[in-house]
Amino acid sequence: MNSKSLQNGRLHQISLRILILVILITGIFFRFTNLDRKVYSFDESITSLRISGYTWTEMVQQDFQGKTISVADLQRKYQQINPEKSWLDTVKGLATEEPQLPPLYFILARFWVQLFGPQVATVRSLSAWMSLLVFPSIYWLCWELFRSTSVGWVAVAITAVSPFHVLYAQEARPYMMFAVLVLLSNAILLRALAKPAPTGATPTKRIALQNSPATSKFSKAVWFIYAIGLTLGLYCSLLFFIVIFTHGIYVIITEKWRISKTLIAYLLASAAAITFFTPWICVLIYNSQKIEATVGLPRISLSFMSSIKPLIIITCRMFVDTHWAGGIIKLGSSNLATDLIRLIIAVVLLLAISYSIYWIYKSTPKRVWLFVLTAIAITAIVLIAVGGVADRYLVPYILGIQLALAYLFTVKSVVATNSRKKKLWQLGLIAVISSEIISCAVSSQSQLWWNKYPSSTKYNPQVASIVNQAKKPLVICHGGNNLTGKILSFSYLLKPEIQLLLAVKPEQVKIPDGFSDVFLYRSTELLQFELEKVQKSKITPIYKPGDVWLWRLEK
Repeated sequence: MNSKSLQNGRLHQISLRILILVILITGIFFRFTNLDRKVYSFDESITSLRISGYTWTEMVQQDFQGKTISVADLQRKYQQINPEKSWLDTVKGLATEEPQLPPLYFILARFWVQLFGPQVATVRSLSAWMSLLVFPSIYWLCWELFRSTSVGWVAVAITAVSPFHVLYAQEARPYMMFAVLVLLSNAILLRALAKPAPTGATPTKRIALQNSPATSKFSKAVWFIYAIGLTLGLYCSLLFFIVIFTHGIYVIITEKWRISKTLIAYLLASAAAITFFTPWICVLIYNSQKIEATVGLPRISLSFMSSIKPLIIITCRMFVDTHWAGGIIKLGSSNLATDLIRLIIAVVLLLAISYSIYWIYKSTPKRVWLFVLTAIAITAIVLIAVGGVADRYLVPYILGIQLALAYLFTVKSVVATNSRKKKLWQLGLIAVISSEIISCAVSSQSQLWWNKYPSSTKYNPQVASIVNQAKKPLVICHGGNNLTGKILSFSYLLKPEIQLLLAVKPEQVKIPDGFSDVFLYRSTELLQFELEKVQKSKITPIYKPGDVWLWRLEK
């Protein structure tokens, strides 16, 4: 190879690294820009309730009894740190009311708020900072899996501006912690199983790992760290049981169904993690009825097709955000053009993803393609079986697809020798990255998005604007535990001095004097009956985008 070719190769590598650095900086910018712009969702307000140390029951018993309370006082008491409550109260609240949520993230969030304050941007910033750990974690995983720095950098670029990663990096929930722990546990497992690739291999052979992947000598230290990673993962999310199960299937197959030293090490590490998680397992068993009442227990579902559609939407949305409730392509009820565009985008992306899975199967050794395919397939199959297909639950599935695409684009556009095909694949990679950046740019300027539970927040900004314009308004809300999250979320859009009248029983609602306007926020039929038929008041819907979100009361 002449000196000119070498120089061009070095320039190409330098340009690629600069481009990836720019993409990385762009992704970091999106994670921290307008952190407080989007509505504070139902779930996020419950996160703040857990941080405060209060429970739903305590809040309802104290301030949902027909008394008036200002927005400022409601948030001060139930959305901020209270000196009379400790982190143990946070754990107690989760154990008694939401045992399906392990406490690790919420404990860290409480200490985070103690240090930096209860503002929306501050609470969300914990997830944003955690999301930055995705970059070194996925880079390390790519090295352990492919022995290639190039695949690692492409994977970093894809995840840096992925709409999925950016949106959940701005969510005051444990999803980014879950993603980081999935990546780290994967990398640690591969470190425990693999030995260094032989030197002297060509770049193409090294990226495909044509070398035979024999296991290294048994390392107690690595397996010990792996057990710690699994324990942290379980205390972050119950979905980590799927990760442990996936790892088990992978180890069993790679060990050729033999009771080997490696398999025993995996079983011991997993058993240790589950043992350390036993206290919360006891909580889950003791409060199983609470889980059933709150979210329902998983049940095997035979409705395969009903789960495939959301799975396809989620698969495409990790690269191009076109969701109906917020996306770069907005849909009208009969807009055939945008429907067609969405369909074309979905088909192209699904073909690219399918080809990446085929390519990784075709061009890598069993230990590589099996690892990626088990992460994708087992996660999808389990969640489809229990009817739990949702973006936030599919983290291992999403990361597996991103690994497959990173490998495909690296092989085809970075280390390939055919210059024409190489340029075409580079254009494809640019198209994917560009669509991700456009998606993030649009969502960063929006107040509402699909991950903010549109059914409970979609019209809150408009409703809050009406209430805030009143001279001295009173807002009445009636309902059970489901109301608590809705009104806490809604309160972030109201002026601090606005008064709320909160009640769990309609007969508790007695309208006090001294208010210029009395509003009913998402009134129940029971409350309407009480006010109209019993108290002989007149209520008029004043904001009705479909269902009535706001009523005005007149005596």
